[in-house]
Amino acid sequence: MIVRMTLTVLAVVAIFPSCVTYYAVVPEVHPDGSMTRTVYAEADSACLAGDLSSQPFLFEPGEQWETGRMAEPRTWWFLGDSATMNFYASRTLRPSDTSYREIPASEEYAGLPYIKAREHWDRKRGLLFNTYSYSCTFPDIAERMPVPPDSLMTRDELDRWFRSAGSYVGMNGAEAYTGLTDLYDKYAGWINACYREQIYRVICSAAGEELTDSLKTELMQWMEKHYDFYEDMFSFSFGDSDNAGSRHFTSIAAQMSRLSGNPVYAEAASVHAVTWAEEISDIEEQLTAPFFYAMLYQVRMPGRLTSANTDLMDDGIPVWKVDGFRLLAGDLTVEATSRRANPLGFALLGLVVLASAVIFFRPRR
Repeated sequence: MIVRMTLTVLAVVAIFPSCVTYYAVVPEVHPDGSMTRTVYAEADSACLAGDLSSQPFLFEPGEQWETGRMAEPRTWWFLGDSATMNFYASRTLRPSDTSYREIPASEEYAGLPYIKAREHWDRKRGLLFNTYSYSCTFPDIAERMPVPPDSLMTRDELDRWFRSAGSYVGMNGAEAYTGLTDLYDKYAGWINACYREQIYRVICSAAGEELTDSLKTELMQWMEKHYDFYEDMFSFSFGDSDNAGSRHFTSIAAQMSRLSGNPVYAEAASVHAVTWAEEISDIEEQLTAPFFYAMLYQVRMPGRLTSANTDLMDDGIPVWKVDGFRLLAGDLTVEATSRRANPLGFALLGLVVLASAVIFFRPRR
């Protein structure tokens, strides 16, 4: 079985969007301050036939959720790819329900940032207008990575590569890297740095020793010269039939022993090199899980939309894409506000104006 090193998926998902499972999320804030959250997904034939044990969502739709087959499947555009949905789950929440949290459908989903999102909506009453707000914040995943992206890229570069590619409205550099060659090179460099760091950690853990900072720097420079994990991601494999992976680990561990004069790293490789690939596959699953999913948010607000932190619109409805790439640049917040006229307020104002006019123009004796 071929098991690739940590973070290969970051490159594969960018090249082959079909690896991604898509969801369309439509929160709709109502005039009374309640909010209906509807999530659309692609379900298999068993689920469509009524077997909810095979439901397609990351969360568990319990008794308070309405689920069902869509009357007609609908296709959404996900910035560079499209997905057709045929199943939905919907739940209406009161204004006081903002503390609710989604229950993961399984243990493997529990750590996903999409499950940990913090959602809030509000209505503020006014005499003439009621104002409404919606926000949903997704936690960043950068600190989970072997090497944080901001150690190689500036804040501006992170925003341009992971959040907005300039004139390519709504798309990030991973989706539209035309004209962003410098950032593409830094992105590939960051993935290589993650590979090198993870390999180093695995070998040190088995050996029970670490290199000094200066020797570690020398090792990283040596690995950078001899391995390009990003370019070779389709051929650089671990645990395959010809033991290429164990040979790579053995070579790197031997270099660590040469640099330090300590045989412990090479000795550890002689015992563990074959199984190291299996060990890091578990780490791989945890680190890369967010990149296998993408959410398209369409927030519907009562009255007139007054602000939204996105440039994307679909027939006047603000649209956001939320995925692992965007969460590498920090927390991501979807937010929108609107204003809706209060008919009773205008009616009351009219009565006050009319009463004032009657009093003012009443004939005097």
